[in-house]
This record gives sequence, C-alpha cells and structure tokens, in this order.
Amino acid sequence: MKIDTINKLHTEGLISSDQRSHLTRIYDGSLFSLYYELRTMLYFGVLLFTTGVGIVIYQNINSIGHLSIIGLLTLLTGACFWYVTRQKPSYSNTEVKSPGSLYDYVVLLGCLLFATVINYAQFQYAIFGERWGISALIPALVFLFVAYSYDHRGVLSLGIAGLAAWLGLSVSPVTLMKEGIFGEDPLIMTGLVFGAFVCGTVLVLDRYDIKKHFTFTALNLGSHILFIACLAALFNLHMDVVYFILLMACCAAGIVYARREQSFMFLLISSVYGYIGLTYILASVFMDPYGMFLYFIVSCGAIIYFIFNYKKFLTRI
Repeated sequence: MKIDTINKLHTEGLISSDQRSHLTRIYDGSLFSLYYELRTMLYFGVLLFTTGVGIVIYQNINSIGHLSIIGLLTLLTGACFWYVTRQKPSYSNTEVKSPGSLYDYVVLLGCLLFATVINYAQFQYAIFGERWGISALIPALVFLFVAYSYDHRGVLSLGIAGLAAWLGLSVSPVTLMKEGIFGEDPLIMTGLVFGAFVCGTVLVLDRYDIKKHFTFTALNLGSHILFIACLAALFNLHMDVVYFILLMACCAAGIVYARREQSFMFLLISSVYGYIGLTYILASVFMDPYGMFLYFIVSCGAIIYFIFNYKKFLTRI
C-alpha cells in the first residue's frame, strides 16, 4: 500500500485521521514491529542459560558435588513449573493465548531442565539401571503432556524428537556415513511405523478439532521421518517395487493434503522425496548414461516449471 492510497482512503472517509497516521508510520518505515526479534532473543536466552548450566556443572563438578547439582537443577525445574502453573489458562482444544510475555519461554526452560535432571541422574547414578532408553522416554512423554497442557508447539517438537530418540531413530551424520546405520532392517521398519503413527495420530486429532494448530508441526516432523524411512528402505532392503510404491503413495497423500490445506511446504517435500525415489528407480533400471542425461534435462525443466507454477498445483480439489 502506498502513502497516496492511504490519503485517498482518508479523503473518502473510509479511515479516520488516527488510522491514517498509524498506517503512514508503518508504510514509511518509521514504525515497525520488534516481535520476532524479541522472541528470537528470548529463545536464544533460554538456550544460553541451559548451555551455561552445563558448562558450570562441567567445570565445578568436583567442588560442587553431584547431589548438590541435581538438587539445584530440580529446584529450578520446580520453580519454572510453579510459575507457569500459576499463570496457566484453562485447557482448551483450540489455541490458547499465552498469558504473559515470559510464559512460553519458562515452559521451554522447565522442560529442558527436567530432561537435564533425568539424564544427569541416569548418567551418574544409573537410576534406571542399564535401561538407558527410559531416560529418553520419560522426558519425551512429559514433553508431550506439557505441550498439550500448556499449549506449546516447541515442546511438542521436543516430545516427538524424544520419542524418536527412544526408538533409536536419532543418528548423527558421522555415524550414518561410517556405519551405514540406515541399512539396518529393524531401524528402517521402526522409522516407517513411527512416521506413519505420528502422521496418522495428528491427522485424527486434527479431524476432531483437538489442537489443530499443532498439526503442521507434528505432521512436518512425522512426514520427514516417514519419507526418509521409505527412501532408506528403497535403497537398502532390495524390494524396490514394494517400497517405491509405498513412497509414491506417501507422496501422493502429501500432495493431496497440500492441496487441501494450500500448503506449499508439504507440496514441496512430497515432490522432492518423490523425485529422489523416481530418480533412483530409473537409474537402477536404465543404466544407459544417455537416457539418464535426457531424464535430468527433462526433469530440470519440469522443476523450473513447477517453481514458477506451483500455485496451479495448490488449486483446491
């Protein structure tokens, strides 16, 4: 909107003088929002605080003592949840407005401190014995409970990631390259089941209008796990036709969902994973380099067309 348009709207009596003044300040750049900058600083502050706690523990472990550190962290965790519980609005299946500017960040801080306490106690005192997975499972379940109780999408992501770690799906790139861990059949099957479970669960909750604003976050994580597991199965399990059909079915479902929700992101990731799978199959079947060269030329043209015309693909069904 241009300044001339604002003045015209004021002249025609469509906006008041105060509205014209406010809009003019916005569009000439003299008034702008610091909302995202402040949120970034607050989240960064939470990460710096938890990192600083870890550094202090590491540098003073011999002088402070393990029990003292665990006790202090437990008190801080309790203080965080005491604060947010006092501020917490009533539960609702719809999105709940944050009651204060610090509320979301204290929820996140409390969850991170809780995970630190559990894992520190397990590492130092083996409170769960040799069952190390429990130290990942308990925080993940608590995170999911807190996410829905306190309406926090960031903690929801932590909960889903924690469940994935408990199932063994958390693999560093170095380990992946050195050990080829995605070639293990049980891990691939776990990824397929877990990804499908996350996507299916969140779509059912969305269908019944339970925390619909969580759908994008959970479906984003679940779909990536599912697509990566499909590709890993396609690359490693030697049942190309079966897993290629499964991958294409997941991509088709993603595209249908993207068109229904008018979501470019889900359209994009479904297309990218489908393209990778299709390229692998064609390279396996047609080893002729000239044919593959022609395929890449055609597919690059298709990609360019897609980028410039993606809105046509998002036309509602």
